[in-house]
Amino acid sequence: MSRYSLRLALLISLLLLMAGPGMAMHLGPPSDTNDDGTGDPTWRAGCTCHAASPNTATLVKLTGAPHAYQVDQAYTMTLSLEHASNPGGGFFLSTEGVGTFSWDEDQLIRPEKDSGEDKEATSTSSGITQADYTSPATWTFTWTAPSTDIGDVAFWVIGNMVNNDGAPNSDDHWNALSFVINSPSATESSSDQSTRVLSSGDQSLFDQEVDAEALEIERQKAISEDVMRNGISWFFMTLTALLVGSIVQKEILERKYQTGPAHLDRQLAYPEGLRRGLLSVGFALLGLYWLSADAAVYLWAPSLFCSVWAAYGVYRTILAAKTPPTHKDMM
Repeated sequence: MSRYSLRLALLISLLLLMAGPGMAMHLGPPSDTNDDGTGDPTWRAGCTCHAASPNTATLVKLTGAPHAYQVDQAYTMTLSLEHASNPGGGFFLSTEGVGTFSWDEDQLIRPEKDSGEDKEATSTSSGITQADYTSPATWTFTWTAPSTDIGDVAFWVIGNMVNNDGAPNSDDHWNALSFVINSPSATESSSDQSTRVLSSGDQSLFDQEVDAEALEIERQKAISEDVMRNGISWFFMTLTALLVGSIVQKEILERKYQTGPAHLDRQLAYPEGLRRGLLSVGFALLGLYWLSADAAVYLWAPSLFCSVWAAYGVYRTILAAKTPPTHKDMM
């Protein structure tokens, strides 16, 4: 690999790391537990990466579902999640491909991740999930019934309320809700188009008087935490940009004036390059492990940055070893 290609690869890697803190971590769950099509469907298994079993501390509530559907009829529904302490979260809703979902652009909703559809789409015949972490956890969408009577339609809903620390843990609680919308031909249901409210969870946890002052305090707290989190992210992104800029400037000036690092004897360069190479591989493996485990960004992003930095050190060591010695170096 030429010096120019190596420099370009290092520059691209560093720029990708700059975007690390800004990458979203709550873009919807996978369609199955193995995230490869071989596991149990998420709508049936639940959010098992957060907890092994559902918890009634999360209230899953859906309004607007009819007792029975009429063919090609559109029904507007609202899904909401509530939790005593966790401020927001996400969901997974599936009818196993029956009917069509649609929603307005301002709703944080997307087709399920493994549907193969554009995440920016506003309609799908597949399942739907949140497009990002949502607080308060409320989404409004439209379900259009199938164009023929195919029998009863089952709805499967998984709602997950998290503490917003960027990593799954025991403080995250999910719950499940399932129900059936009867077919148009069902007895005593064909003419019943009234809608209903369905819920799953301990309703008593939320049947209390709303304290407007407490809600405002929580809202201000969430705003301050968001400002702090974004401020830290932009600080490190700016710091990374300055580092990358200084490296690029240094490389350009060295190339222009035919200068470079001072000569380093190969007896010293070999162990130095090996040490930096091992550090690069170690940090890369650690960062990729944290990234695959969906760990917090402050864990994997610095690890990958250190890996690229150590790799750049290997490159500089090679340049130093290839630099011809001067009279001073030979004294």
